[in-house]
Amino acid sequence: MNPLFSDLALILVVAGVVTIIFKKLKQPLVLGYIVAGALAGPYITFIPTISNVESVEFWGNIGVIFLLFGLGLEFNLKKIKKVGGAGFMTVFTEVIVMFSVGILVGRLLGWTWVTSIFLGGMLSISSTSIIIKAFDDLGIKNKKFTQLVFGALVVEDLVAILILVVLPAIVVSKTFDGLDLAMKIGNLALFLLLWFTVGIFTIPTLFKKFKHYLSDETLIVVSLGLCLMMVVITKNAEISEALGAFVMGSILSGTQQSERIIKLTKPIKDFFGAIFFVSVGMLVDPVAIWQYLPQILVISLAIIIAKPLAATLGLLFSGQTLKIALLSGVCLCQIGEFSFIIVQMGMEKDVIADYLYPIIVSVSVITTFITPYWVKLGEPLYNAIYNNVKPQWQVVISSLGTGKKTLDREGDWVKLLKSYATRVVIYGSWLLFVNLFFTQFIYSYITDYFGKDLPVRIISFILNLLIMAPFLWALLRRKDSDGLFDKIWNDKKFARGPLMFMMIIKYLIAVIAISITSSKYVAIGFSAGLMLCAFIIVIVSLSRKIKGYYSIIENQFLTNLRSEGGQKSIVMPRELTEELHIEKIEVEPNSYIAGKTISEIHRNKKTGALTIQIRRGSEIIDLPKNDQTIFPMDYLVIIGTDQQVRDFREAAEEKICHNKNYVPLEMELFQLTLTEGSPLVGENGNITHIREKYGILLFGLEHPDTNSLIRTTSAVTISAGDTLWIVGEKHLVENLK
Repeated sequence: MNPLFSDLALILVVAGVVTIIFKKLKQPLVLGYIVAGALAGPYITFIPTISNVESVEFWGNIGVIFLLFGLGLEFNLKKIKKVGGAGFMTVFTEVIVMFSVGILVGRLLGWTWVTSIFLGGMLSISSTSIIIKAFDDLGIKNKKFTQLVFGALVVEDLVAILILVVLPAIVVSKTFDGLDLAMKIGNLALFLLLWFTVGIFTIPTLFKKFKHYLSDETLIVVSLGLCLMMVVITKNAEISEALGAFVMGSILSGTQQSERIIKLTKPIKDFFGAIFFVSVGMLVDPVAIWQYLPQILVISLAIIIAKPLAATLGLLFSGQTLKIALLSGVCLCQIGEFSFIIVQMGMEKDVIADYLYPIIVSVSVITTFITPYWVKLGEPLYNAIYNNVKPQWQVVISSLGTGKKTLDREGDWVKLLKSYATRVVIYGSWLLFVNLFFTQFIYSYITDYFGKDLPVRIISFILNLLIMAPFLWALLRRKDSDGLFDKIWNDKKFARGPLMFMMIIKYLIAVIAISITSSKYVAIGFSAGLMLCAFIIVIVSLSRKIKGYYSIIENQFLTNLRSEGGQKSIVMPRELTEELHIEKIEVEPNSYIAGKTISEIHRNKKTGALTIQIRRGSEIIDLPKNDQTIFPMDYLVIIGTDQQVRDFREAAEEKICHNKNYVPLEMELFQLTLTEGSPLVGENGNITHIREKYGILLFGLEHPDTNSLIRTTSAVTISAGDTLWIVGEKHLVENLK
């Protein structure tokens, strides 16, 4: 037998037993997997151990890919927008502080700069799964401050992806090259921009077009195929394969089938994710833990003190009250999954010492155990601070976060500059991509067949320009979606100078793009080149057909981008967004609301949340009426305040169980041949009569002189020698015999 199978059997059996124990102890399963890995690993020999660590590590790497793919499926650009300034400010402060703390602690412990930088990256990211588990156990998942924590975790996931990509660029060469780092970050940004725009434009559209052909089997094959394809592309582009999985997951999150994909891929993600965490535990040497116990305790102490403090400061800077900031900050007091991925990456690149691995795993275990107690400490800690300061400081504390918040308010100039920079970067990147793609691939293909004669080069140049034309038109003619450019131009004449300069930059980019493109095909002088650029710019700017092509591209892209699950999005006025939000709920088969009408749910539970859409398989019911019945497995889109949505979700999660102590009977099909004196002889064959009298279901009857089975009725009399086919509980039938 291949050792991989015996190793897999061993780690799954050990993981199953250990995680059952951890589940009973109400501890996160992640810790159970790590302990299982340590038990099955090569360092503990009093129980059977695996024979090939490298093979299990390979499957663990696949687990990382599917973990990041699942993370991307649950992520979309709307979540980032919903997080707002508070999430970004919190994570920005936390990452800066923890990177500094990690480097400082590492240097104080005598570690190298590279190891210290990796330590800073590991300390910067909290564990989403552990925090969610703590919130569920404490019953605080729906409180206001927990929503801020979830928002920060969304941003942290993005930062973790960035760390996975950028950190190797800094430390692999063991020297800091600012220009090289800037080039790598620029290439990464260009790659992400192109793939996100291409993916958002094409994949949701294709999934919508072929939705009738996407059975569960086909959908999971296509989704995982796209995931692995993106992994291969990013690997060949010398970018982290984990980033590729995340990118494809986030693109698929905008399709109509996103919920189905999440549901179908969850078992795969859980399975390979479990193997990944087991592989993490296998490399933990208990002797090394004891040897480096002082370092483990120092790092753990730094995390549980510095991370909550940094997060609290970030939330205060974003305009939250001290109480909300403190309650949220203490939740971010651990490290988790991404820390394991970062330390494994450092070991694969051979840039960090092996002793960091057991240290960081041990620190994760310690901080995980501390998390629920630290979360419960938040309220008493705030009360202790508030009650033990002077009255004037109590006034200051009470006024924090209650003033006018300006973090999400922008002036016209700021909005215009953001829109301008975004459009210039996007259109400029697309011009660069089209130019590189055409000249490196399509033009090479053309010249292989037709040569490099002047007519061939001119035709190739025209084809290249035609592909670039929609993006050239958008660069030159698109200003901003809110009309701020014209508003500032008309209202503030002194601002026309900067506006003109912004326009000149656009035309300069267009001239550079056209010049670079033309130089690939024909050699012309400076004056002729300028005239050619001017001619092309005029033609592109005035062309209605090019405008129409671009409008089609933009409309399709924005439709996919703004939609959630491929459906038309619902946009609320800004003044309502603080009070209301939209949420999706899946109705379980035994849910309280299954089988009830919308009006019954409102009348019985008084939730106040409104059901604005029902997704039932391929059927979409918009703005359903109050007499609409909710079916099991429906997806409901509801709108309401935090409390209303929470009440509705609690009603949906309430399970109907008429008798919790009831044990289902073991029903079987039996055959009985009656003899003289049987109590059934002479009875009529009415099914209800037999069931009430003997507790069995008479399914059919065979007379001894026939070979056919007949269904019994009250007109049939049961006789001796008849063979009865009955269904019932085994014990009752044995008694009847």
